[in-house]
Amino acid sequence: MKNKDGIIGAVSLPRVELTGNCHCIIDGLKSIEIYSSDKIKVNLGKYFLTFFGDNLFINAFSPQGAVVEGLIISMEFESNG
Repeated sequence: MKNKDGIIGAVSLPRVELTGNCHCIIDGLKSIEIYSSDKIKVNLGKYFLTFFGDNLFINAFSPQGAVVEGLIISMEFESNG
């Protein structure tokens, strides 16, 4: 995305970093919609991200993001609006 001076800048999008199948860092989190040991659904603004798995939990949470841990079997993105 270019600003008025023609300089390309970073677009403010959520960031999801998955390490293996047991650790995921989410930046840009708006809210937690569903929280259980087999399903965690988070609101990323324009999107929802749902984790499916076993023994899922949020290890860290802040206004900027969260860390989801446990056995992550699959992830699903869906439009929010």
